[in-house]
Amino acid sequence: MHPLHRSTLTWTVAAAAILAAGQDVAAQQPGPVSVTAGYDTALDVLRQWDGAVDSMNRSRELVVTSRLEDRTLPGRGHEYLAQVVDGVPVLGGGVARQLDAAGVTMSLLGTLHVGIDVDTTPGLSAAEVADRLEQAQGGRLVASRRPALLVLPLPDGTHTLAYRVAMSDGRYYFVDADDGRLVHIADAFLRQSAVGGGSDSLGRQRKVSTTRDGRRYQAHDRLRPAEVVTLDGRFDFLRFDRLLLTHFIEELPPGTPVWNANDVAADTDNDWDDVAVVEAHAYTGWTYDYLSARHGWQGLDGADGRIFSIVNIDFGVANAFAAPPPFGPEGTGVYVYGRATDGMSEEPLSSLDVVAHELMHGVTHFAVSRRTGDPAGLGGGLPPNTRLGPESFTDEHGQTWTCESEFFWCVDGRFLLGSNEGGAVNEAYSDIVGEAVGFFHEDNGATADYQQGSDQSFGPIRSLSDPGSLSIVGDDHHHPYPDAYAGRYEFALTQALTATNPDATDVDEDPTVLWDYTGFVFVDGQFVFSLGGPGYGGEHWNSTILSHAFYLAIEGGANRSTGLTVEGVGDAGRGDVERIFFRALTELMPAAATLPLAADAIRQAAADLDAGGAAQRAVEQALVAVGLPPA
Repeated sequence: MHPLHRSTLTWTVAAAAILAAGQDVAAQQPGPVSVTAGYDTALDVLRQWDGAVDSMNRSRELVVTSRLEDRTLPGRGHEYLAQVVDGVPVLGGGVARQLDAAGVTMSLLGTLHVGIDVDTTPGLSAAEVADRLEQAQGGRLVASRRPALLVLPLPDGTHTLAYRVAMSDGRYYFVDADDGRLVHIADAFLRQSAVGGGSDSLGRQRKVSTTRDGRRYQAHDRLRPAEVVTLDGRFDFLRFDRLLLTHFIEELPPGTPVWNANDVAADTDNDWDDVAVVEAHAYTGWTYDYLSARHGWQGLDGADGRIFSIVNIDFGVANAFAAPPPFGPEGTGVYVYGRATDGMSEEPLSSLDVVAHELMHGVTHFAVSRRTGDPAGLGGGLPPNTRLGPESFTDEHGQTWTCESEFFWCVDGRFLLGSNEGGAVNEAYSDIVGEAVGFFHEDNGATADYQQGSDQSFGPIRSLSDPGSLSIVGDDHHHPYPDAYAGRYEFALTQALTATNPDATDVDEDPTVLWDYTGFVFVDGQFVFSLGGPGYGGEHWNSTILSHAFYLAIEGGANRSTGLTVEGVGDAGRGDVERIFFRALTELMPAAATLPLAADAIRQAAADLDAGGAAQRAVEQALVAVGLPPA
């Protein structure tokens, strides 16, 4: 099919959907369009949206990637339809459809990309891209995970054909499929039996479920359906790399172990004095119990797969992270808790809310990837939700920047601004569950305070109850965490020429660009400060918008920025709100969700579980209070 013909077809069908939503097709520029229709949508509009989705399915522009039964509401079902062009998937494009027992559509949530104009025949093969990337980056990729061809949305609404490549350094590389230039890089890692006992970092006694192996007790919990295994890195980076990367590099089938009994944390008398082991092992079990009891979710993958943690790694700074499949001791992911070293003392980063936070990243990965077919889950930072900023700005050093600089990505003479909203949704959910587990285990002595990291000596690092009380950066100026969408942090985007071929010397007249976030930070379209280095997308900073809505829905109160008040459900309704948020993520959330789209998924979940009830009312008020009204 001729590219122009294909583009026209995509535009026509997507335009029908836009028209169904009452939007002006003529004013719609190429780029992403949010699809949100459900309980509060007029029936004829919902049916028009549904018809447009069916039409795109018949024309093979949307293909079904999953059909799953609802875990909590009998008779309900869910399917996810991924957007494709000539069979090539569009990153982040797709629609989640909820069906009743008769197969009638009840809700649609997702993103459609209109105006796609790309030739889907690559100029380079996957093998050529792999070879160039390994030469240029010095990393490794494996045969079983050859570069995947996809249509990559760019920040200005255009698209390019690219390969996505997972490398051994824990990053996704996006490489132009025609000339081999590097387009974007995104992190894959998300940073931040018998029964013995031991003390956590605050001296509180904790049970450590263990297995006896000869004369030793191992931190291997076989009492829960999902085995919990805590591995000891012993401050040995060679051991750590083996456990983290070997499965990936040697392209082993999922579930094949690269760990052994000597890697498991061990103690001779079952009275554990290693705080990192005690906390990581005990609190992984506590998180498993919360997910199972509150949500009926088994383990992290929903199927009681084995859960691995690694402790005792000295990163020199406070660091914990989640590494998704294909990384980890069995290629099924791993959760790493390092130490914060200040030269005087060292502290493991393994308090309950930190452990639950990292483990929730695993739930998010498995839940969203399973439904959408996207290994990056919530989109891996792509595509950003961008808008136009000013024509110029003056930084804190008095230097004025304009779009004449080739460093910035500008459109119509104005700076292009954006942030990683999918990442913010991901981080918000991890903070929400990190605090929810604390309240769930409060009778066991857990800290329950809506303050992420409050049990660490340097904490808290984020506040769900009062985001603006903490600063996003530790300088002399207070830059508050946002509590409303209008106050979100955005970054000027950069474009720079680069190539995966280190010997390339020529530059095309219209080359593909590398895009990323700069360190120039904006709020409401106005420059506020610079980081002095590259930006990162603001996913932790902007997460407090959604997590604060969670807090307000339970506890009630007024939002400082908007002044809007919420009648919370109180402690008696805590479980109802938690189940609403969890359902939105695990059953309804599409790939590459923006914060407004995530809010609409939560609204739909509230209507599904508590139509007309106190929890639905509180959730709706809370989302409006943080500046996320219905679409």
